[in-house]
Amino acid sequence: MEHDPGDVCHEAGLGGRLLTFAGEGELSMLSDAVVSLVCAPDTDHPHYGDVLEWIVTTTAEVIALKLGPLVRGGIAAYAIKIRTSDGQILEIGELPAPECHLWTAIVDALTGDIRQAHHHLAPIIHAADREERIRALIEAVAWLDRVLDIPAFPEPDTATG
Repeated sequence: MEHDPGDVCHEAGLGGRLLTFAGEGELSMLSDAVVSLVCAPDTDHPHYGDVLEWIVTTTAEVIALKLGPLVRGGIAAYAIKIRTSDGQILEIGELPAPECHLWTAIVDALTGDIRQAHHHLAPIIHAADREERIRALIEAVAWLDRVLDIPAFPEPDTATG
């Protein structure tokens, strides 16, 4: 799927606005904006899928930046596990849909396989159930917000190392 650079800016702008709502705890405004996007006619831009893809790829970019020195040799050797609020650790495949699709796409983006990430997002983007699409985008924005709050791994001390 080819993107016009102007569209990417618009997708990033809308994604950033959604992220701002999440970061400021404006959940009502976040929900209203997501519902408007999901319920927008197909002729309106940006499309739901484009914004969701921007959130997913941005999440992957932030994870890679936060891991910094740990992933210099490539992300393929690492596994992402999700810790629930009650402390349970889950593999991505153990998550329910749409969360498993979102995290699989994030891992695809981490490995640089954007085509595969798009493939894993397709069940969400094309889901007939609007509530599922709404929940997926709100979850994705909330995860990006949380990932941004995680401290980055420190760079190794090259003077002593």
